[in-house]
Amino acid sequence: MSFRLPLAASSAFVAAFSFSSHAQELEQVDVFRDAAVVTWSASAEDDNGALARSFNSGSISDAMVFPAAADGMWGALNARIGTWSPDIADATAAALLSDAEDARLELALKRAQLELVEEDIALLRANRKVTGTAEALLVEDLADVAQWMHGEMKDLLFRRVELNMEIAAQEEVVQVLEKKVQAKKPRRTFHWEVSGLDASGGMVRTQVVEWTGGQGWNPQDMLSLSSTSDVPTLTWYQRATVILDLPSVGKAVPVMFHDAPYAGLQQRPDAQSEPVMAYGRQLQTKEAASGQRRSISHSKWPGTHWTLTEMEVGPLWERNVALGQESLAASVRHYSVPKQSPVVNMRVSVPRPSMPVAQADQALLMIDGRPAGKVWLTESGDSLLIDAGVSRDWTVERKREAALCAKSTLGNRIKHHRAFSITVANRSNMAGEVVIDEPLPVSNSAEIEVAPETLGGGKLDQGSGIVRWTMALEAGESRTIQFSYDLSHGRDQRIPDLD
Repeated sequence: MSFRLPLAASSAFVAAFSFSSHAQELEQVDVFRDAAVVTWSASAEDDNGALARSFNSGSISDAMVFPAAADGMWGALNARIGTWSPDIADATAAALLSDAEDARLELALKRAQLELVEEDIALLRANRKVTGTAEALLVEDLADVAQWMHGEMKDLLFRRVELNMEIAAQEEVVQVLEKKVQAKKPRRTFHWEVSGLDASGGMVRTQVVEWTGGQGWNPQDMLSLSSTSDVPTLTWYQRATVILDLPSVGKAVPVMFHDAPYAGLQQRPDAQSEPVMAYGRQLQTKEAASGQRRSISHSKWPGTHWTLTEMEVGPLWERNVALGQESLAASVRHYSVPKQSPVVNMRVSVPRPSMPVAQADQALLMIDGRPAGKVWLTESGDSLLIDAGVSRDWTVERKREAALCAKSTLGNRIKHHRAFSITVANRSNMAGEVVIDEPLPVSNSAEIEVAPETLGGGKLDQGSGIVRWTMALEAGESRTIQFSYDLSHGRDQRIPDLD
């Protein structure tokens, strides 16, 4: 028979003291964009030992705790404030502290050097004019002094730049070392205790859900396009910057990164409604072979997730981890609207990757090893389209052919003849395809007369008024398009820009 006691009633006191760690282990960590769900387990033989710990809870209301035994029984919780230190003694702690002190000293010395350099620069600037001498200086002497001051000033300015760079790098070193030192120190922590469970020979599990401080992940997609081969390939890298702050050390656990942000207990499919401060979570179990314990199921949170195993998480833990990698056959095309902008843009089409996309709307693109910045992805059937921005290896130029342009008057109407040329060049070492659009003038009062033979092979879309050319260019090839159109309007009518 199971029973449940409200957490508010059973946590009437919060005491501050230190005690042993008991036989508890971290089992799994579920990481969301704004929270972490940490699963701990302990042997029931430890009776009322601490089943979970929390660094980032300021009070018992800062966390949700779900206690349950392997047989489905519930228990009451007591929250106690205590201290925590790494369970495994680290012989390198003293050396780490010494390294941090040396790094701080080195940073202080560099800052002192920078102050001296700034004083020397100010002194030279204040004495640019040579005055106050008892004897007249020769022109040659003045030239020598000026040359010397110029050389000294240049050396000092270079040294200032070097010191600023060295200080910035040293500050990062100090920050990393101080974080490692802090992770080795005893820390204030909440101990979540369970009582009232009778699960002899089984395990008691506790989950702590934390929203505050130091927990979360930031996914990053990086796309690398290789366009120099016969078949262009896009390699899709998924990485994430993970920040965790957990009282655990020396044990590798599975870590799940969830794409769905955590927004409350009721998002869990297995959650049960409980009074305030008395949260309960029934662990999903499955029958195992005879004589074996039942085990907790895989995560039941909604949304897609990535699972990484053998990750040793701990206090002040921050890493950039790889979530996955996939190579996709890419189709590369080039687009240009030279009337609007004299550039050629690249668009890459790839089949939808089999792995879930972490942050597709802000993917970082590399083209043949060169950064192209963050790009946006759009869906097109079973494919993804990547607008890769301006292509450096393609050029386009649009010119009005003034000698072929004319203006004539026929009664009350004025007729304009306009002629243009567009030159596009493929300066890369690979053949490619380019699509060029030319929007014709649009006016409610003017009439445009277009003869197909004057479009230089382009096709006019009557609905949009856009002439489109599609052409394939070999590496190093350029091509010029010539086209023209006629526009007529009344004498008193306004017309759009014709150029």
